Amino acid sequence: MKDKFIAYNEADPIDWLEASVQLDYGNFKRENHPLMVEPLRMAATKRGGYVGLIGSVQHIKTLTAQLVQLYGLHTSPCNAAHYDLTTDALKEFSDDKFVPLIDNTDRITSLIPDQPYRRTKLYTSTPYGYIRLLSAGIMANRNSKTLERITADESWAYEDDEGWLEQIHDRQSSFPWQWQMFLPSSGQTAGSQLDELWKKSTQRTWHVKCDCCGEEIPYIWKQPAVNGEVPPGGMRYASSKDVTSDEGVIDWVKLRESVYYQCQLCGGRVEWSAANQDKRNRQGRYIAMNDGADPDIEFYHYNAMAHVPWPELVTKWKEATIARSRGDLSKLENFVRKQLAQPWNESDYISDEVQQDGRGDYMLGEKWEADNDPLLFLTCDVQKDHFYCVVRAWCIINGVLHSRLIERERVVSVGQIRDLADKHHILQDGVRGSRVFLDGNYNTTQVQRIAAENGWQVFRGDKAADFRHSDGLRRIYAEPQYLDRGEGTVNAKNGNQYVSQVRFSKHAALSRLSLIRSIKDEDGNLVWTYASNAGSVYERQINAWQRISKTAPDGRRFYDFINRDSKNDHYGDCEQQQIVCVAMAGLVGVDGGGDDSE
Repeated sequence: MKDKFIAYNEADPIDWLEASVQLDYGNFKRENHPLMVEPLRMAATKRGGYVGLIGSVQHIKTLTAQLVQLYGLHTSPCNAAHYDLTTDALKEFSDDKFVPLIDNTDRITSLIPDQPYRRTKLYTSTPYGYIRLLSAGIMANRNSKTLERITADESWAYEDDEGWLEQIHDRQSSFPWQWQMFLPSSGQTAGSQLDELWKKSTQRTWHVKCDCCGEEIPYIWKQPAVNGEVPPGGMRYASSKDVTSDEGVIDWVKLRESVYYQCQLCGGRVEWSAANQDKRNRQGRYIAMNDGADPDIEFYHYNAMAHVPWPELVTKWKEATIARSRGDLSKLENFVRKQLAQPWNESDYISDEVQQDGRGDYMLGEKWEADNDPLLFLTCDVQKDHFYCVVRAWCIINGVLHSRLIERERVVSVGQIRDLADKHHILQDGVRGSRVFLDGNYNTTQVQRIAAENGWQVFRGDKAADFRHSDGLRRIYAEPQYLDRGEGTVNAKNGNQYVSQVRFSKHAALSRLSLIRSIKDEDGNLVWTYASNAGSVYERQINAWQRISKTAPDGRRFYDFINRDSKNDHYGDCEQQQIVCVAMAGLVGVDGGGDDSE
């Protein structure tokens, strides 16, 4: 058995893969993986330093990590581990990818003794080394026995504040010169530990030859503006005006047909086709972009323009910008991280301008004559002996979400809330459907009872960032809880009094409200407004929560919120609830998906 190790001890990793590994198309072939060859070779052979591969999803990153582990187990076996975020993700990875890959690699299976404990779902061992699959989210996995070789998949998502990546690397302290750490990841968070490693690294970026001038260029989405003007270069496609009908409907076919790439050096037009894309990649190479790099940190970068059809990318980008125009950055973040593989910094996509004054040219109670029927919601902030109420209308106009304030009232009785809802024909049908919501964070039991009796719903603001739903998606609101307010009371004999209660992320609601208040349409008009006679009390209260810019210790800028007028923020709370209402209706933003695994 020892000869099996010696024979391949000095083998080139790519030669070893071609001789040993079978993929779904047959034996591994380097010409089928031009973007993988160089980072794989570096990750498999570099000792005492980091190797990173930052790239788009559904391509080569996770496969590269698997091949690095198999090559190492055969040629230089040791204590090794592959990390992912959760144990569930690792079990799926093991079943769908890692176990089948091992089963198809005879040079690995021949080394595994015929003992049951040698191979489990999360563990593979030979007499000389092993590979464990570990969840980075479990503290014990980040602070346990020593490891020599580590691959940490999608490390952009590791908790930076808790130092997950640093803790994992500390497990290699017993191997001061021979440790290996490979970090395959989508786009990192600006200012994170992964981002700092990238800044110090060689920054080897994928280059291809321009079809027009023959010069080597990296794919870029767009050039940064210079003196207010965007230089030539990057992805080009028709303007919104050219592909949008008078009814506000986008002609997606026309948009996709308009797509091409403009060379940033010669300005030439580069067309997309699968054949041309493959040809450019076969002639491409990684070029180091950081002259002052730390030689112990080798990072590679490519983006989806190297392997995804360009019309498909432009479609995703357009969908992301539409979501932003409706108050949600999640799709834009997903595109930047997982398609462009660029660092994500929220402040790059939010205007610093805070719209304190959003007066429209209309009066309270005035009917909104929009092309489409507006959707109305009534939201209430509950106080000890009175309520603050907001009726707001929402409507999609030319593909952009607009909103108007219809009513704002301070009322003293439940009956006045019902009258307000009846006046504007707002649905009040309890668990079967209601567009009237009460804030239940004050006197919760009493608010739930009132809502149940009147066919309304209850909102509960929460500190959570978002909530996972049963369909696997994460949203700013939780799935409804159905509570029986009559249970255990004298009302029980009169039948159940069910009420729907929905928790929501207060910070996310504030962020989306702040964003949508800053958005303007093509004519330069604010899309979120309030009546010109809404009054100074309303204006003061909707501006109680202020978005402020903060600077982290690493210099990264981020946004937070501070309540500068906590005793006078009631209408502001109503407007936050309005954001959750339209999110639940599917108008604000687009729901974010679960983890995109490769």
